Amino acid sequence: MSAKSVTMLATERRHLMPNKSAYLLAFSPHPIDTELGIGGTVAHLTGQGKEVVYVVCTNGDKGSSNPALLPEKLAAMREQEQLAAAKILGVKEVVFLRHPDLGLEETPDFRKEILRLILEYRPDIVATCDPYHRVYVSNRDHRVLGRVVLDNVWPTAQAPNAFLDLQTLGYKVHRVKEVWLWQSDQPNLKTDITDVFEIKKKAINCHTSQRTAPENPGFEDQTLERAVTAAKGQNYQYGENFYRLEILQRL
Repeated sequence: MSAKSVTMLATERRHLMPNKSAYLLAFSPHPIDTELGIGGTVAHLTGQGKEVVYVVCTNGDKGSSNPALLPEKLAAMREQEQLAAAKILGVKEVVFLRHPDLGLEETPDFRKEILRLILEYRPDIVATCDPYHRVYVSNRDHRVLGRVVLDNVWPTAQAPNAFLDLQTLGYKVHRVKEVWLWQSDQPNLKTDITDVFEIKKKAINCHTSQRTAPENPGFEDQTLERAVTAAKGQNYQYGENFYRLEILQRL
C-alpha cells in the first residue's frame, strides 16, 4: 500500500473524531530528517507489523543553496521524495503540516496542532529530534519542534483542562510511554540496524534534492559514517542511537 499524504489543517479536521492508533509517531522538522535519524529502527518496527506514522512539519522549501530552485518547486519535490522514502520503510501514513522551512514558531496554534496529533494517534512511543543537539549552532526548526513535542507529551497530553476545546470533539487524555530523541549527544538507547541498513540507505537516497545537491558533498558517505559511529563499541556493524525518556504516567 502506498503512503497516504494528509494535510493537517485545523479547518479540515474540525469534525473528524479521533479513531486512529500508532505504535510510534515520529515528528520530523523537515523531509528526510526521519530517515536520517530513525529510518533503520522504523524499518524494524514496520517489519514486525507495528504501525508507524510520520508527521513532517515543514515543507523543506529552504533546503537548497541553489537560488534558481524556487521554493514552490523544491517543496513539491521534497514531498514526493518523502512519500517514496516512507513507502520503502513500510510507513503507510505521512502527515504533512507544510509549515514554511525555517518557520516553525512555538505559538499556541502550533502547540495545539502537535497536541492534537498525539491525542488522535495515541502512540506508545513518540520520536523526534533532540532539541538540545548542538545548542549554539543548530537548525531552529529542530530546536522548536523538539521542545514543543516534549512539552505536549508531558504534561499537556495528560492535562484535560489544557484542551477543553478538543475534548468536545472526542479527544481524551493520552499517556505516551516513551520518547526517543534522535541526534542526541548523550544517547542511552542503542539499536542494531545492520540487517536493515541497505533499506535505510535506499530510503535516504529517495531524497534526490538533498543527495545530489552540490552543497552536500559526500552525502552517502555521511550516512555510512553515522551508522558506523552509532555502532562503535557494540557487537554489530551499523546502528542508530537515541536518548530514551520514560514519561511520567501522572501529572
